[in-house]
Amino acid sequence: MTYWNSEDTVSAMLDYLAEAVPDVEIEYLFVDNSNYDTIVDTQLSAEEGPDIICESPGSALKHARLGYLAPLDDLAAAYSDAGTSVYSYDGSVYALPGISWFEGIFYNKQLFEENNIALPKTFDEYIEVCKQFQDLGITPLAAGLKSWEPMLKNSMAFVAAEYLSTDEGKNFGSDYREGKVTLDGTWNSYLEKWSEMIIDGIYTTDMTGIDHDQALEQFAMGDAAMFCSGPWDLDAITAKNPDLQIDMMPFYGLSESAGWLIGGPGCGFAVNEHSANKEAAMKVVAAISTVEGQTALWENNQGGSSYLEGASFDLPEAYNSAADALAAGNVYCPWNEWGAAAPAHEEYGTQMQSFLLGTQDLQTTLQNVDAAVAELLSK
Repeated sequence: MTYWNSEDTVSAMLDYLAEAVPDVEIEYLFVDNSNYDTIVDTQLSAEEGPDIICESPGSALKHARLGYLAPLDDLAAAYSDAGTSVYSYDGSVYALPGISWFEGIFYNKQLFEENNIALPKTFDEYIEVCKQFQDLGITPLAAGLKSWEPMLKNSMAFVAAEYLSTDEGKNFGSDYREGKVTLDGTWNSYLEKWSEMIIDGIYTTDMTGIDHDQALEQFAMGDAAMFCSGPWDLDAITAKNPDLQIDMMPFYGLSESAGWLIGGPGCGFAVNEHSANKEAAMKVVAAISTVEGQTALWENNQGGSSYLEGASFDLPEAYNSAADALAAGNVYCPWNEWGAAAPAHEEYGTQMQSFLLGTQDLQTTLQNVDAAVAELLSK
């Protein structure tokens, strides 16, 4: 089984599977997100690779179209359409949705309370909160910008709140995957406003030398007021500092609202069509597709929800301030709607790094992403 998240994010599920399918030995292979698609694509194209593949919606669509994945329709029938639709191709389902994921802004409750700083309700208020922490000599936001992910998610959350969730922008994703629209000429004004994150020194060039784990530790040890992440990091944060008082706020647009979280169906569990161990792999995904399997998967991803019928979980206290956004259904992953162009979300994040470093302007940044999308759509 291969996945782009570390083994500790699924350790409870692996323990459960060892008991549920004792005749199957599972070898877990972590592959860093920066190389994941390239490595898996290469393996599958050679009719090799892992027996069970954790797939994003975009990669599942690509691999299903190429005949690399086995259909999972019988097991998929126990899941809601909201979870399986993004893993469907030509009438069949090729990956089973894991626990839904979402990302917001973890914050240090004690730092906010001790300094009498109120939680923001709009993007402008969020910028002012960051400035207040800066004036106090406290890093407002820990960010590992060595990765392309943080600016991807943070900026897209603002665009989701301001445009993609509106009547004007709700069809952008479907139009984008059909080549009818481009980022350049559509997203520019929203990202120009969002770029106050850079102008006001919340995201800084030196952060491109900081990785995810370093940023997590900076926040966990109380050296930064906020950190953008999701349930998969909560255990690691609290393990480093059990006394940390933590909560999560959503991202905001310009108007007051319940806020928005970046997220959607989690990793999809797919079976390699050319696996020599297909029968064993099917036993494993069947075990995951039970209430017990979903509960074990949720154990290291608390805060998310399951798409399996009959599986439901309570929201931990660490997400209290994001509860309104979750209740409103304001959880959205823009690139999930990009179809075959979904892998270009990594290019978007990489291009935003160049924008931060000042090596290109915003228009060039968006044009470069559009070019990558056009190339993917032409294949």
